[in-house]
Amino acid sequence: MKVLVMSDNHGRWQKVQEIITKNRPYVDYIIHCGDSEFPADDPIWDQVDSVVSGNMDYDPQYRQLDTLGTKEEKFLNVHGHRHNVNHSLNELGQLAQSNHANFVFYGHTHKLAHDYHNGCLFLNPGSLSRSRGINPEKTYAIVTIDSETIQIKYYNDEHQRIDRLTAIYKR
Repeated sequence: MKVLVMSDNHGRWQKVQEIITKNRPYVDYIIHCGDSEFPADDPIWDQVDSVVSGNMDYDPQYRQLDTLGTKEEKFLNVHGHRHNVNHSLNELGQLAQSNHANFVFYGHTHKLAHDYHNGCLFLNPGSLSRSRGINPEKTYAIVTIDSETIQIKYYNDEHQRIDRLTAIYKR
C-alpha cells in the first residue's frame, strides 16, 4: 500500500493539483494535513482521501481530525496545531491510542519528521510552501507499507526524490 502525504501548501493550488495528478495513479491514498488555504468545498478535495483544517484554514466545514484505513492499517490525520507538535508528540501518541491508529500524519511545523515507536508511525511531510527545518526544500512524502516494513520517501516540489531522507522501519 502507498500513501501520499502533503501539508502546508498555503495557497499553492496549482502545485497541489500537479502532485495529485502525477501521483494518483500510483498511490492508494492521498492525505492532506491542513493549511491549504482552499475552501473546504474546492473540487480539488474530490481527488483527496483525507483533508483536515490547519490554523490558516478558516472554513468551518473542514474536519479537525480524520481517520481512515483498511483492516490492517488505521490512519489518523490532524494538522497538529491543537496537539502541541512544536514541542513533543506525546499528545499525538495519546490521540493515536484513543483512535486505535498505527499511523499519524500531521503538519503545522513546516519541518519534515518521522518517528516510529510502539507500533505507530508519526510522520510530518514537511511544507509545500516553506521549510523551517534543516532540510531547505519544499516537500511531500510517500509512505510504502507492507507487512514487514514501512518505507518513507520524501520528494521536493519538483517531484525529485530526496534520497538522503529515505527511511525504512521494520514492523
